[in-house]
Amino acid sequence: MAVTGTRIRTITTTHYSLHPTCMDQIIEAFGINWKLIVVQLVNFGILLAALSYFLYKPVMRMLEERGQKIAQGMKDAEEAAAAKATAETEKQTVVAAAHGEAALIAERARGHALVVGEEVVKEAQAKAAAIVADAEARALEEKRKAEKESEGEITKLAILATEKLLREQA
Repeated sequence: MAVTGTRIRTITTTHYSLHPTCMDQIIEAFGINWKLIVVQLVNFGILLAALSYFLYKPVMRMLEERGQKIAQGMKDAEEAAAAKATAETEKQTVVAAAHGEAALIAERARGHALVVGEEVVKEAQAKAAAIVADAEARALEEKRKAEKESEGEITKLAILATEKLLREQA
């Protein structure tokens, strides 16, 4: 240590104008070997080139691919959200149309039921009228038949009464 301290003192106490011999002393004092520095610089350059080629570029490529995948995922998510909104709107339109169509069908069914109901009532009234007319015709026929029978009986009774009167007078 004492030796190093004296060398440093010697270097610091020298004048600022350095002579080539002075520079050699400084290099020698710090133990700098130019050949070793050049070899280390070349090794560092080779290491830097190798790391850049084998590590930095693939990592940057991978990061770029991930960035693109994330961007594509975001784009796909936005498209899916837009498609979902469009599908929701279309669904509401279809549901509204279906409700409208259902109301129209229900209205048609009510109208048809009224028409059918009126037809059934008219048919029933016609059948009832036919039954009444048939019953009246039968009743009239029965009345005529009963009148003919009554007429025949009245005629027989009148003949019998006349015969009886004639016998009594006789």
